[in-house]
Amino acid sequence: MIEAGTLEDLRDVGAYLQGHFLLTTGRHSDTFFLLARLTERPHRLQPWIARLHEQMENIDAHTIVGPAMGGIIPAYAFAAMADDTRVIFAEKSETDTMVFRRGFRLEPGERVIIIEDALTTGSSIKKVMDAVAEQGAWVSAVGTLVNRSSDGKVPWNIPFFSVLTMPGIETWLPENCPLCRHGVPLSRPKR
Repeated sequence: MIEAGTLEDLRDVGAYLQGHFLLTTGRHSDTFFLLARLTERPHRLQPWIARLHEQMENIDAHTIVGPAMGGIIPAYAFAAMADDTRVIFAEKSETDTMVFRRGFRLEPGERVIIIEDALTTGSSIKKVMDAVAEQGAWVSAVGTLVNRSSDGKVPWNIPFFSVLTMPGIETWLPENCPLCRHGVPLSRPKR
């Protein structure tokens, strides 16, 4: 039996890939976490969410926000583990910010938790934080399934939790990518 919350678990469901990849940030990497392969299997996702929920059980918030697309399913699964919790999502605008549409609103002073599938640079999560702040609400904490930031740290002063931390996975600007220089074909796994 493969333990949930591990790299082996991700490899088993096809969510841990190695090659030459274009990340959402525009950077390149030799490692990609296609967490949709995990979230498509509720019975495999649920133990990850239970671990994250256990880490965050003392965080005071009743609204869970997931960034579209990767954060929607984990945010919903996380919210389903608590009573009196709602879940909404933020999505990209035409100007590459994150916004709330579909009638989603936050009240001034409302506390939220942001749940995302993976963190690389934190730029998507920061855009969601900005969208939350724009409505006068507060981010109490951020949780991810996988933290693949280069040093395992995050660029903000809000409590951060992750089920699996994988520091040291390199990313490169396209012009500095050694895989491009060696002619390794670039893959876009989310397509």
